[in-house]
Amino acid sequence: MNTVVNNTIETKFKAWLSSLLYGEFSRQYYIGLDIGFDRLNLVQMQSKADGVQLRAIASIPFKSSREALLSNPKELKLLLNQAFATHPFKGRKVVSCLPAEHIKIITIAYKPLDGQTEDEAVVVELRERYKSELDNLVVDFMSLRQEETDASKRDALVALAPRDKVLAYLDLLTEAGLSVEALDIGPAALTRLVCHTGAKLVPDFPNLPNVLLINFGTESSFLTIIWGRRLMLDRPVEFSEHRIFSRLKQALDMPEDLMISLLYDENTSARNNQSYSLEVKKMVTDILTPEINLLLQEINKTLVYMASKTRGKSIDQIYLTGRVSRYSGIVQLLREQLNVKVEILDPVEIFTANKSKINSAHLGTMPGMALTAGLALRGLPERG
Repeated sequence: MNTVVNNTIETKFKAWLSSLLYGEFSRQYYIGLDIGFDRLNLVQMQSKADGVQLRAIASIPFKSSREALLSNPKELKLLLNQAFATHPFKGRKVVSCLPAEHIKIITIAYKPLDGQTEDEAVVVELRERYKSELDNLVVDFMSLRQEETDASKRDALVALAPRDKVLAYLDLLTEAGLSVEALDIGPAALTRLVCHTGAKLVPDFPNLPNVLLINFGTESSFLTIIWGRRLMLDRPVEFSEHRIFSRLKQALDMPEDLMISLLYDENTSARNNQSYSLEVKKMVTDILTPEINLLLQEINKTLVYMASKTRGKSIDQIYLTGRVSRYSGIVQLLREQLNVKVEILDPVEIFTANKSKINSAHLGTMPGMALTAGLALRGLPERG
């Protein structure tokens, strides 16, 4: 009897020691890092037996312009120290992406010749377009899912950035005390986030739905189609939070902080006065309906295009990310106009095991946070 007990204890101790040396304690999870227009966004995930969980998240405002921060590693280091001192980030390995103004993302069609790799075929197509300018660019690409009958013809999403901008960004992160594991591109990171979300929420996993992700940004927004696990389309649209604020300011001439309260239900006294709240919501919706209708037109054009590429198939789900997704009016109108389920994709809500540990309300829908979560998920299995 004692022998069995001792053997059991010894087995458990060895298992614990093994996990200490080779498992959870020694494994380093990447920190997703995004330098937004006015905030430094950081997310770190971790893999547990029951799936991926959020380990740490922070969105730190900075006083200088983004351009100034990008040339000041000391200021970036101070912001990082502030985040690391108050949130349970572990390690300094990061996956990041270049600021939007330093990278150009295009879609190209290419056709590999006999004996030619995909990389070679993409370079040939890019060389035809950019000539000698290509020598000064850093290029990354990802193949898009193909649904066309001509299997030899392929599409790719290509990211191009000036070599000096890439090197300067890598130097910035390194001089701020970080170890850069990879530079990713936004559509790839968001596709990863959608797939991990499916692993958490979809009962039919590993089968995943066909998703339209609407990523609302400050200056522009993007419509991204993820067909199962593969990115199929990523295109910008002019709809943005800035356009919404401009229309409200033109109509109501109110300061931005009041517009934020009206749009995102952050005015407690108004929310408690139901009749006033309904009246205000209707007024705001009436003002913004022309903008939302333009967005709907872009969505419908995208869905028609996708039907032409997929022999009439359509999406199963729409996810919304970014702060505009908290505006209940847009969610309601999209649900009314589009015959498909519309949900907010909030990485904090999806991946946090203990919600009480997250102190800031709506942190997961802050600008750039979905992208940052996607960066942090790089290399993690979708389930455990």
